Amino acid sequence: PTLRAQIDRIDRELVTLIAERTGYIARAAEIKQQRSQVHDDARIEDVVAKVCVAARQHGIPAALVEPVWRTLIAQSIAYEFARFDKRA
Repeated sequence: PTLRAQIDRIDRELVTLIAERTGYIARAAEIKQQRSQVHDDARIEDVVAKVCVAARQHGIPAALVEPVWRTLIAQSIAYEFARFDKRA
């Protein structure tokens, strides 16, 4: 496979993983009792810190993955709020 084909394969795998992650976020929206539980600053920082450690362990700069994860988390929270609000 070409370099581009390998990158495309990885992109498809990432989408599959994001879909799996989103399924858990949808479930979280179903089980949380209060809307205020959806956004948790401490949890966000914990997730980002863990991802930065994992990035460094794989030899890539944390600065590369941190903005990606912050965007992923922000969009995930927005999705969870939308799911939570549909319950009402």
